[in-house]
Amino acid sequence: MFLGMATETPSIRPHTSAPVTAPDPSRTTAVDPRGLTAFLVVTFAFSWAAWWLIPRFLDGGDPTPAVLVGAFGPMVAAIVVTAFTQGRAGVGALFRRHSLGRRGGLRPYAVTVLIVAAIAGSAALPVYLGTAEVEEAALRAALLGVPVQFLLIALVGGGNEELGWRGFALPRLQGSLPPLAANVTLGAVWAVWHAPLFDMAGTIQSEVNFPAYALLCVGLTVVMGHVFNSARGGVLAAVIAHAAVNVVSGLKGMLVGDPAGVFEVTAVLTVAAILALATRGRLGLRAADDGRAPAADDGRTTTGA
Repeated sequence: MFLGMATETPSIRPHTSAPVTAPDPSRTTAVDPRGLTAFLVVTFAFSWAAWWLIPRFLDGGDPTPAVLVGAFGPMVAAIVVTAFTQGRAGVGALFRRHSLGRRGGLRPYAVTVLIVAAIAGSAALPVYLGTAEVEEAALRAALLGVPVQFLLIALVGGGNEELGWRGFALPRLQGSLPPLAANVTLGAVWAVWHAPLFDMAGTIQSEVNFPAYALLCVGLTVVMGHVFNSARGGVLAAVIAHAAVNVVSGLKGMLVGDPAGVFEVTAVLTVAAILALATRGRLGLRAADDGRAPAADDGRTTTGA
């Protein structure tokens, strides 16, 4: 009589993997480009219509109302297109880009200080060379007005554009182009967007030539792209950088003249080139902030015996 041998079959648990979580849409810096064309159409239509119609209603005069209204084009376009393509949740994520929590530490603000210092240096250089003079009384008066000027620019004089340019457009461009190419493209679009202001008396653009201004826009956009990416998609950092750049550029133009001059354009392009080379064209873009696909499966399995 044979005795049966007891055998134990190891228990096998089903294949499991680490949970996959999609990136927070308010922190993504590269997404699918869906909606980008509609955004550009609405932005240009809104802004150019305002810049053409309002001066005619006001019969010339101060261009400030038209400039300010038209500057809301990118923001309006971002909200409208996001609402149509992503609904209320998408609009909420868009505005959450203004949050401060865990937004890259000091890096985006260090880049802001760098570009502000470069523009200020481009103003100091002609004074040092003796080709321009600055009255101390005028400088003191201008500096006293900087806090109010900064706040106004952040709210309605340039900072309000950032929800559109950086919050909406740049992530979609970076979702289809390398970061450096995406920012250069956005800079060219930004320059062309300003085109009607070159024929409007009383604007800064009417005092400069377009090629120099376009180079300035491209350089600044590369720098601002690094601010946005290193802030993990934070629009507030871009607003602060935009306002700071406009303030120092305005002070330079008022005190030493030569807006978008050779020194300023060279300084901005130099900073942009340094950032591009230092980051190998990534401009602070992190793989973790790529919202085009959820994080990849790590391939690990767990079995029991």
